[in-house]
Amino acid sequence: MADRFGYDRPAGMTRSCIGMLAALLGGLACSTGAQARPRTQVVQYHGARIVVPASWPVFDLRTAPSTCVRFNRHAVYLGTPASMQRCPAHSVGRTEAVLLGPLSAVSARGARTGRAGSAAAALAGSASRVAVQRRHGVIITATWRGEPNVIERALGVRTLRAISARAAGAPPRAAEVTAHAASAFAGLGIDVCATPSSAALSAWSGSPYRAVGGYLGGANMACSQPNFTAAWVSTETAAGWHIIPTYVGLQAPGNSCGCASITPSAAAAQGTAAANDAIGRAEAVGIGPGNPIYFDMEAYSRTSSATATVRTFLASWTATLHDARYLSGVYSSGLSGIADLAALYGTSYLEPDDIWIADWNGQQTTSDPYVPAGDWPAHQRLHQYLGGHNTTYGGVTLDIDSNDIDGATVGSGAQFPDGTFVSVNGDPAIFRIAGGAPLLVSTWDAFGGPQPVIEISQAQFDALNPVPANGTFLLTNTGNIFRVAGGAPLTVSNWSLFGGPQPAVAIDQWDIDNITDPAAHLHTAPADGTVVEGLPSATYWLFGGGVRAPTTASSTATAVDDLGLAPFLQVASVPLPAVPAPQCVVPRLLHKTVSQATRALRQARCQLGTVHRPRHVARHHVLRVVAQTPASGAKRAVSYKVTVTVR
Repeated sequence: MADRFGYDRPAGMTRSCIGMLAALLGGLACSTGAQARPRTQVVQYHGARIVVPASWPVFDLRTAPSTCVRFNRHAVYLGTPASMQRCPAHSVGRTEAVLLGPLSAVSARGARTGRAGSAAAALAGSASRVAVQRRHGVIITATWRGEPNVIERALGVRTLRAISARAAGAPPRAAEVTAHAASAFAGLGIDVCATPSSAALSAWSGSPYRAVGGYLGGANMACSQPNFTAAWVSTETAAGWHIIPTYVGLQAPGNSCGCASITPSAAAAQGTAAANDAIGRAEAVGIGPGNPIYFDMEAYSRTSSATATVRTFLASWTATLHDARYLSGVYSSGLSGIADLAALYGTSYLEPDDIWIADWNGQQTTSDPYVPAGDWPAHQRLHQYLGGHNTTYGGVTLDIDSNDIDGATVGSGAQFPDGTFVSVNGDPAIFRIAGGAPLLVSTWDAFGGPQPVIEISQAQFDALNPVPANGTFLLTNTGNIFRVAGGAPLTVSNWSLFGGPQPAVAIDQWDIDNITDPAAHLHTAPADGTVVEGLPSATYWLFGGGVRAPTTASSTATAVDDLGLAPFLQVASVPLPAVPAPQCVVPRLLHKTVSQATRALRQARCQLGTVHRPRHVARHHVLRVVAQTPASGAKRAVSYKVTVTVR
């Protein structure tokens, strides 16, 4: 007889066992009187039993913790997926597979709410089911593709249709959303099937890579993701890593992975559903609006029908992300998805903000023959230039795809959505985020009683805006309306000046009454150099030294109420500090490729000058900078040419 972690092959399965699992899945009717089926095995885990084909391998994750828990192969996994799984670099799709693991408070909550905070919940969708068996302390994740009857038999249920209908909806969005700052990162990155652990990325700190892909979920996500959590995102962005959040939803008809595909007649609706699901999962791991989410569209045959279906699906994906204030990205083969998008670039088609080109040509550049140079030119490209290969740094080996990146990622500098209540760990003071800045809450009475509060670190607090962003509307608990310009709240007398009521952050009147208190995070007058447009007079003013002077019209001026300008003295001109002339501040170029050095210099207002290369270079050897003149940190005139030596 097998022990609680083993498996055996008995002649049949008792009705009581089947009934137990049926109760587990919400009271669905079970197949009573089921007899032994040829070539099956019963797998036991902590008292829970399932029936699966005898050909399926069973992996005990206690004794083989490096096993990759992926759901695009027939298998049973027993235990908790490890943080250091050995997975192939790129693996997508779903088939029939089952994971039985121990039920913890976290996994139970994740299964109940559908949030993407656990490996099981991240797999939830129309072709998977997360079930909790409290009697034995087990959480079961089952996925299926072409043979749902295998999973029906395994779980002892009559039909999966009701399960699918319940599981198809997007997960609830978490209240604890951290909107990390989106950044256009230029450099090398990796993507792997299972998100690397913090320990692995720490070991890789000496590598040339500084970006890492992570799978949020989707109907065709293959690998479990025990590491992709809000804490991981916060830790790794703070450590300098850039995250590429990726979603593997329904694929094109005629796709290369044999994955569940888009229904052509429902492509728009399915694109919208995928985006909403991705948004919920992004928020659940602390990735909020303003950040990119990339859709993984695997290679497909470019028939007219497939092309039309993909374009419709991705246009809805992009529109839905934009409505939620996310950036839209698309990963696909240069020969199929990227080519189909590039063919419509510059037309009325709603194109994604960034593209991720899969073209394994070994070229570390975001230039690609499938995409004209003028398409997505403004730091909007990623290039997967090398497919799965093992690479080791710091004693940790990962099977990775390599990428050259010059596009949107989730970066450091954590921020929080407006309206969020926060406190610093160990400090009783409560603040409300407005325009990215923390404004003190003196009493809960201003908000109708206590509200949910997120505890953040001192470093996260220090990374917040010192004052609300220009244009932020504030509404106090006493009904007063203000608009922020240069950090100062200026009175608004009438919403009609701004075309009607506008979104405003409710704040405590205390911050206005005590504006000189540092905890209010407001200025008494707009900062020097602030330009505003008074309404309804349509006059423009420049602030300096707490006073204002007439100035010329500016497209960057903040529109404010003339009444709010009245308290500030009007003068003929204002004193402004001298603006230093722009400079080329030479960046550190060592170990960069020539293309990376060129981008770094351009961003620093410098140029690449003479490049000293070796006379002979081995095939496939990547040249990197070993010396530069002048040294990093040197200040020169704009466009100064920096000399480098590469080997």
